[in-house]
Amino acid sequence: MAKVKLKLDRRKTSQKKDGTFPIVLVLNHKSKTRTISLNYSVNENDWNDSALEVKSIPNHKRITAKIRSQFSKADMFLINNKIEIDSMDVKELKQRIEAEIIANEKTNPRLRERFISKKVNRASIIDYSEGKLQRLKESNKNGYAFAITTSLNTLKRFTGTDEILFAEIDLVFLKNFTAYCVGRGNKANTISAYLRPIKTLFREAIQEGVIPAELNPFPKFKIPKAKNTKKRALRMDDINEIRKLDLKEGSAHYDARNYFLFMFNNMGINLIDISQLKKKQILEAKYQNGELISGRLVYTRSKNGRQYSIKLTEESLSILNFYDILNKENNDLVFPIGYEVSPSGFKRYKKKRQRINKRIREMGEMAGIKENITSYYARHSWATIAKRKMIPVSVIAEGLGHSDLKTTQIYLDSFDDDILDDANDNIVN
Repeated sequence: MAKVKLKLDRRKTSQKKDGTFPIVLVLNHKSKTRTISLNYSVNENDWNDSALEVKSIPNHKRITAKIRSQFSKADMFLINNKIEIDSMDVKELKQRIEAEIIANEKTNPRLRERFISKKVNRASIIDYSEGKLQRLKESNKNGYAFAITTSLNTLKRFTGTDEILFAEIDLVFLKNFTAYCVGRGNKANTISAYLRPIKTLFREAIQEGVIPAELNPFPKFKIPKAKNTKKRALRMDDINEIRKLDLKEGSAHYDARNYFLFMFNNMGINLIDISQLKKKQILEAKYQNGELISGRLVYTRSKNGRQYSIKLTEESLSILNFYDILNKENNDLVFPIGYEVSPSGFKRYKKKRQRINKRIREMGEMAGIKENITSYYARHSWATIAKRKMIPVSVIAEGLGHSDLKTTQIYLDSFDDDILDDANDNIVN
C-alpha cells in the first residue's frame, strides 16, 4: 500500500546554499521511495518534527497551514484511488500527486484539468507518429509521410532531443519554436508547413484517446500564414505556344511537354498521379489500326483519395499512343517516369520531378512565357481557363476534387486580376 509522510529533508545533498532544508512529502510505493518538494525550505531549528509545523519565522502559521493542506490532499488521494494506484509505478504516482496537490489550488476547473493532464500524460509525439507514418507508407501516401517526418525532425533540432511529449508542446513552446524558425531564416509558408502536420497529430491523438483535449495548444495559437499572393496561370495562347514548340521527338523536353499537356487535358491531374498511372486504368479502351481511339482515364488522386473518371481527349489519346499504350501489359506504367511505392521510391520520384520541372521551365522560356512554370501550372491553368470560359464554380470544384465550394472560390480568387480585365473589356467594348 502506498504511503506518504511530511518531513524536513535533512540530507546533506538536499541542503541549500543558505543552509536551509526543503520541506517535502516522502512517498513510498512498491518498495520504492520518492520525495515531492513543497517549495518551502527552513533552517533545521525552525522545524518541529513532532507537530509537523514551521516555527519562529515570519508567516510560519500560514506556511504550516499550506504544507499540512498539501499533505492532507496527497494522503486523501492515496486513500480514494487505491485500485488505480495499484497499476502505477512510483514515478507515475509521484507525478499524479504533484499534479493533484498543486492543481487543487486552481479555481478554474478547466485550468485544473489541463494542469493535471499536462503533468501526468507521458505520451510521446515521436512514438505516436511512428504508427501513423507506417500507415501512410502502407497506403502509398509518402508525400504526407515526408511532411510529418520533416516537421518532427525540425522539432527535434529545436529541442535538442529525440523524446518530445505532447504535454511539452504548449502555447509558449509553439511561440518559441516559431521564433526559432524565424531566426533560421524560414518564411511564414515554411513555418506553416512545419506546424500543420503537428496540429494534425494533436487532433488525431485526441480522437484516438491518446491524449486529452486539454493538452491541445492549437486552439489558442495562430499558425503563421503568408500573405496571399496572386497565383499565376497560363492563358490558352500560352498553352498553344507550348504545343507548337519544335522539340526533338523522344528528348527530355519532348517528354516534359507530353506530361504537361496530359495533365492539362485531364483536369490538372498531378505529376505524381500520372507517374503511377497503369494501362489497366484506361477503361472502355477502343483501338483501331493499332492505336487507341477512345477511352476513359480512371484514377484515385494521391493527395485526397478522390476518384476520377475522365473521358480522354484527342490530345491525350495522341500522347498515350506515342508511349505505345497498345503493346503495354495491364500492370505496366503508362509513362516512363517510373514510380516505386516505398519511401526510397518517393525520394527518387522527387528528384525526377525536379528534373521534369527544370525541362518544363526551359520549355516555357522557349515558348516566350515569362513565368517560371512548373508541372503544377497545368492544374492552375485548367482551373483558370475554365473560369474565363464561364464554367460554373461547382463544375470546376468537381474537376479539382474540392468537397467545399468555398475552397474552390478561394482557389480561383487567388489567380490574376486579368480575368476581371477580360470581363470588363467584353462589357465595355
